[in-house]
Amino acid sequence: MNLKTKWVKAIAVFTHFVFMLISLWSCQELDCGCVQPPQTGTSFFYPILGTFIVYDVQEIQYSLTETPKVKNYQFKEVNASFFQDSDNKETLRIERYRRENETQKWTIDSIFTAKKEVDKALKTENNVTYVKMIFPIKEGVKWNGNLYNSLGNDFYEMKKVNQPFQINGQNFAKTLSVIQQNDSTLVDLKRRMEIYAEGIGLVYQEKTFVSYCNTVDCLGKGKIDFGMKYILKIKSYGKE
Repeated sequence: MNLKTKWVKAIAVFTHFVFMLISLWSCQELDCGCVQPPQTGTSFFYPILGTFIVYDVQEIQYSLTETPKVKNYQFKEVNASFFQDSDNKETLRIERYRRENETQKWTIDSIFTAKKEVDKALKTENNVTYVKMIFPIKEGVKWNGNLYNSLGNDFYEMKKVNQPFQINGQNFAKTLSVIQQNDSTLVDLKRRMEIYAEGIGLVYQEKTFVSYCNTVDCLGKGKIDFGMKYILKIKSYGKE
């Protein structure tokens, strides 16, 4: 082997070694998380066309003069079709069905719409549009949920991003919570929150507005005088 051939082989080996070092360094940089792009989180809002979610719903009405009234029923939300809205943006039509129990047939209850934009997710319920989520998702981020309606400022906060959540015997590896209101005192509780699972959408919703007994005998004991609780929990999901 002549000297020129030896030099060519040596340079090739050295080049390969340098390439391997650069590749290893790049992988370490990616593993550290410092150069990875932020997770947008758009898959938490709603999945693909034709999917559905069945929910168990419970409503409790509290009264000073009567025992609590409990209503249990089910909703089924179907991602039915896409259309172009007045701004020529792709919008999802969501058909909500209701039944009192599993022995009954589903009947149409209402129609919602939803759309994902670059930086936010919007949902229109009963002709009122809410900013349900903003992107990219981030722990502790806050925004005005009533930005697109006339109900006044209502600031939401994103919490427990990418945390596991269990409900109705189902485990969801990645979820996030949207805290819409959480005001608690000795005399009342006002709580609104939603939990979303990656690739599925809304899996839990709570609306609680109750006033506690505030006499000397029961102050601070959590005895409810009047108010209401609304709890929605995912039961099943899939594709039509």
